Amino acid sequence: MIHMKTKLSISFVVLLLSVSLSVAQAQEASHSRAFGIGAQVTSPAGVAMKGWISDNAAIASVVSFDLRENASSFYIHADYLMHKHYDTPDWDIGVLSYYYGVGGRYIYRDAGLDDSFFGIRLPGGLNFTFTDLPFDFYIEMAPILEVTPDLAFGFNGGIGFRYFLN
Repeated sequence: MIHMKTKLSISFVVLLLSVSLSVAQAQEASHSRAFGIGAQVTSPAGVAMKGWISDNAAIASVVSFDLRENASSFYIHADYLMHKHYDTPDWDIGVLSYYYGVGGRYIYRDAGLDDSFFGIRLPGGLNFTFTDLPFDFYIEMAPILEVTPDLAFGFNGGIGFRYFLN
């Protein structure tokens, strides 16, 4: 059986590779704000990232750790998102868009019962991007079809923000 620290290390390496790929693809994109990092403050609360791969498409992710003794957990979801901009001609402060997409969610819990959970996400939400500031804010809801360890259906959602590094 793989130790919890080994699983977290492997998960962290996979996360770094995913972020690196997103950044590399985003740097090739024509979008002026290629990669953002911030926080999602609702459940799941964690580090929120977004990498634009074209003017209307992005890869977004949230990563969360809980390292309590005998109850540690790791959460990650990654989604491919398509954005559609609302026509807001009188707004000089920013751009409002809605988005939808598909992605996956993985949860590892070291609680002694079912340790790993994998589900398919169908997120949708609203995104507000400031014109003159390198920030965006979002709110989303995602139905989830849990496929392991048992077939189940549920929802999660989030409210968050990101600071764009370029």
